[in-house]
Amino acid sequence: MSLNKGKYLQQTLESYKMKHVSNLMEKYIEKREIVKDALVEKFKDQIVTRAINSGSYAKHDAINTKFDLDVCQPFKHNAFGTLEEMADTIFDFFNEEFEDDDLVGYATRKQRVSTGITFVIDGDEIQMDIVPGRELSTDDYVETNRLNLYVRPKLLEPASTTQTNIQKHIDLVKGKNSERSIIRLLKIWKTNKNKNSIKSFFIELITIKAFEKCSEVPTGIWEQLEMVLEFIGDNVRTIRLEDPANSNNVVSDTMTDSEKINLHLDIEQMLEMIESSSDNLKSYFPVNDDFVETEDDEDKSAAALSIARSGVIAKPWIGY
Repeated sequence: MSLNKGKYLQQTLESYKMKHVSNLMEKYIEKREIVKDALVEKFKDQIVTRAINSGSYAKHDAINTKFDLDVCQPFKHNAFGTLEEMADTIFDFFNEEFEDDDLVGYATRKQRVSTGITFVIDGDEIQMDIVPGRELSTDDYVETNRLNLYVRPKLLEPASTTQTNIQKHIDLVKGKNSERSIIRLLKIWKTNKNKNSIKSFFIELITIKAFEKCSEVPTGIWEQLEMVLEFIGDNVRTIRLEDPANSNNVVSDTMTDSEKINLHLDIEQMLEMIESSSDNLKSYFPVNDDFVETEDDEDKSAAALSIARSGVIAKPWIGY
């Protein structure tokens, strides 16, 4: 009997929900608040507002095997002489001054637009990026949410600056439930197949574009995934995807031509393999074995739901 692709994909998504790691998330979120408090205490006269949440967890398209609890700290326009000074000051603070029992001090990293720090909590490692940004002009951030970032040099690429709008990035996927499900499935594929050259932001933008370009979006989750995969395969080599917060930031340029060709070929092969046997879907979008619900679990859940709807309260039998 062939695999029910829609039912299987729903099971996959369920197994990667963040609710399964809620206890751990509480500890991570508590740590994030400690970081935000430290930024307020250290830079209270230079910040516009308390640091805001960013990353996949803030966008509600995270999966429980890989997610970001990042923060962005908006600074006033007159804070720091240059954007480079702002970025280096944040790094120096977390590298030299910030103290926490769970912090892995030597792992503090200078990244392109952020400072990366690492905590180990109950044996689990969590990485957090702190992105400093400066408003474009005095009092502009409160009105527009725009920020200028410093971009550190990388290989042959010199240092530069870029403009961003974290709130726009969050609003981009807000209310788009179907798109978010497909984004999460593609992140599952990306993570399990180690497709590190494909940025999550690229996945978000091209998935949303696929939905926008489809004249009649199908209703089933497999059909929607197939639609997006076909769109990616057909368009990845030529499509231009711009950051909605900054048209000069061409997100599709984060992949090289050869990486785009490889993604085209990967998608083409994936669709062929799934067409030849629906069971191949499992190798591309595996369930998270730590949280997968078995058919017995489904039967128990269905039975419990049926009892709840009937209004019958199950009581233990007591013998006399």
